[in-house]
Amino acid sequence: MNLKDRLMSVLRHEEPDAIPITAYTILAPRGYKERQLRNIGLCLVDLSTPVYGFKTPNVTMETTEHVTSFSLDDRYSCVAQQKQVIDRTYNTPVGTIREKYKRGYALFEWPSEWAIKELRDYQTVKCIIDDTEYFPNCDDFSKVERIMGDDGVAAAMTPKSPLQSMLLDLMGYTRFSLDYRMHRAEFDDLYEVFRKKQLEMYRIVADSPAEIVLLDDNINGVVTSPKLFEDFCVPFYDEIADMLHAKGKILAVHLDGKLKCLRDLIARTKIDVVEAFTPPPIGDISIDEARATWKGKVLWTNFPATVSLEAQLDRVEREVVNILRSAAPGHDFALGITEDIGDIKSMRYLEVLETITKTVAKHGTYPIAKS
Repeated sequence: MNLKDRLMSVLRHEEPDAIPITAYTILAPRGYKERQLRNIGLCLVDLSTPVYGFKTPNVTMETTEHVTSFSLDDRYSCVAQQKQVIDRTYNTPVGTIREKYKRGYALFEWPSEWAIKELRDYQTVKCIIDDTEYFPNCDDFSKVERIMGDDGVAAAMTPKSPLQSMLLDLMGYTRFSLDYRMHRAEFDDLYEVFRKKQLEMYRIVADSPAEIVLLDDNINGVVTSPKLFEDFCVPFYDEIADMLHAKGKILAVHLDGKLKCLRDLIARTKIDVVEAFTPPPIGDISIDEARATWKGKVLWTNFPATVSLEAQLDRVEREVVNILRSAAPGHDFALGITEDIGDIKSMRYLEVLETITKTVAKHGTYPIAKS
């Protein structure tokens, strides 16, 4: 099988010739080393190109970016890491809001100042959501699919679900918790506006050429409690799953945190793929437990970053072997790199990625023996 067929066979609940090993394209090296890793078996996953566009006719955004600092991590890199701060100001007919993000390695952005700081900001955010108009924009996605060819897949990545967007992107933990308890009417109203608008987006996604849809939810049971997950996430996942399944799409959700308290709720959802599932020492569910609980779902497992960053290469190799044996015989299973494992320019990064890929190539022939 080529790299694409191997991964797609797993996502379609078919039997592969070997366990797929994948990496997001933003986490893959460039040039000769990337080609070498692909030749060994590394399948690339491109998430960079949406299948929709959007506009806000009555809302304008002003953005400024500036470098704030340089840092040097002597353990993994000899390359200074540039840090940036991105300020975004949204001007609407009902008010102005501002948010601030920090951008680091691989262009990931993390909020440091949330848009909703007080109750009156709800109206401004609702205005932005209501003003958003989605439209199909599939040409670039189709080009990326052709460029990837047999060496990988392009997935339609969608924003966080309404609850996770409110929690992680718009409010932050403190504001979210206070408003959920003290301003529930406003909270629920914003959620419903957000939900209805996202359904407009998913109707376009469902009609797109993308077969894989990846919902970037970053679920962690430490923050998203079972009650929140059951009341908000489960019905939303099922609603969009029905929409996508009707058009032959595969719904993967990025569930990368501690999930033990959500284990049985995840099993009830209609999602097809638990993507970025992370076993111990970062997560709190073993692969054996996940496979036993989430029957019928593909387990697209993330290799724990703590092992990548801290362990010697022989420990990295042993961890890969342990993961593969835990997944034996290997049906409905893939292994991926879905988070930072160091500076992409460093030799350490390349050594870890090569070790993982070679170990999967050596020990991941399907079906895998348990011992």
